[in-house]
Amino acid sequence: MAPIAEWVPESRLLQAWLTGRCSSGTVKHVMASLLRKLDFDRRTIALVEHDFSRFRAQLRQRRRARRPGVLLKSRRIHLGCGDRRVPGWLNCDVSGSELDLDLASGRLPFPDGSVTAVVMQHVVEHLELHGQLIPLLRELRRVCADDAVLWLSCPDLAKVCGAYVADRGQALKEDRCRRYPDYSLGGAPVQQFVNDLFHARGRHRNLFDLELLDWALHQAGFPSGEQVMEADLLTAHPEFPPRHDDAQSLYVRVCKSR
Repeated sequence: MAPIAEWVPESRLLQAWLTGRCSSGTVKHVMASLLRKLDFDRRTIALVEHDFSRFRAQLRQRRRARRPGVLLKSRRIHLGCGDRRVPGWLNCDVSGSELDLDLASGRLPFPDGSVTAVVMQHVVEHLELHGQLIPLLRELRRVCADDAVLWLSCPDLAKVCGAYVADRGQALKEDRCRRYPDYSLGGAPVQQFVNDLFHARGRHRNLFDLELLDWALHQAGFPSGEQVMEADLLTAHPEFPPRHDDAQSLYVRVCKSR
């Protein structure tokens, strides 16, 4: 563990943030630096950085609420975009996006019935079921037009469990390595890949099969979803880059008015 004297720069920056003299983005990196000096693990550091990104997104969202009419640049929204910017869509994530949003807050800054299409690829598994995902789905139902279509994907609970029974997850791990050649289990047996799908180093909250995801949709007032393939999403919206992840993913199409 680092000596107390080495914490001084971080302590001064934290004081500056508390008195409004530096940004929340700066303090996120300050906290990460401090946690590394305290020998915290990478998972804890990543979660702290994510929570500070959520905090910053909520501050920005509150400021934008005072300026109505400048938010919806497209009636098609791509939530949880990461670094995938899709032309013709409003690409949103917790940080570094066209419109930073804290999706876990269950609040969206869009008018009622203003959205015609929503894509969320590998987002729902990061949200706590009752306190985050269902409130977000209710907000999506509010902002969606009657003819809007919602596309969801996430790790498929049924496929993951079936893969463990079949070969301890070997085929799914090989599929991941084909798509991400640098992926590694750090020498752990293949069963650890199943753990990685469930937990993702602390980032995942739930996996879903169609029945569980349907239940969440019903709680929010949506009708049942239709299980589809990634190709169906790409046919409807070919501007999206392919993920080639059908082997491990559940894809669902939901029509609000269905």
